[in-house]
Amino acid sequence: MRIIVFIFISQLLLGCSSGVYVSLPEKYKSTEQPVGFLAGSLSATTIWPASGEGLITTLYIRQIGDPEYLTVASNHEDADFNTDTLKGQLFYLALPAGQYQLFSIGFKGSNGNKSIYSKSPEELNLTFTITPGAVTYIGQFITSSLVAKSQLWNLEYPSGYGYITYSDAQQRDKPLLQERHPEVDHLTFTPVMLAETDRRLTSSRP
Repeated sequence: MRIIVFIFISQLLLGCSSGVYVSLPEKYKSTEQPVGFLAGSLSATTIWPASGEGLITTLYIRQIGDPEYLTVASNHEDADFNTDTLKGQLFYLALPAGQYQLFSIGFKGSNGNKSIYSKSPEELNLTFTITPGAVTYIGQFITSSLVAKSQLWNLEYPSGYGYITYSDAQQRDKPLLQERHPEVDHLTFTPVMLAETDRRLTSSRP
């Protein structure tokens, strides 16, 4: 199915959950091109001592050969799914068809006393294709932050060490997308594994 539409910003942000923030280059906000859809999830571990809650995770994405980029970010405060070990949110947005790359990923946060920040030091060059009338699913990105415990005050606080791992969660995410966006049932759903499962895409050390 070939889709050619005049895209407005409200359509480009189609399907993003509360707490998921998308920043787009100006040229994406109104364009007349074939359109496909990008989907995935941003998650945080919830078990101490590796909880990623409270950190902001950001994906940096661009069309291949184009210096302008878009970002997809989550503060992990809201959740589309919540288990004993993990909580997270789906992202789902329309993009002009073409070749794209996830070239960087990062996270940041603070408890008011200690900050943690990381962004991949080199380009990840993880590529995928947005196809007209299809959903390209690029997997799950899980943020974790180890904590330390003060021997003096018996308090837990960010240790300054965090990391983001990658995995395929389509068996969980696809039904959730179909539930929230019934049109997904009528679109080709294409999972793309950008990297090996459990690969650490970036980390920050004290």
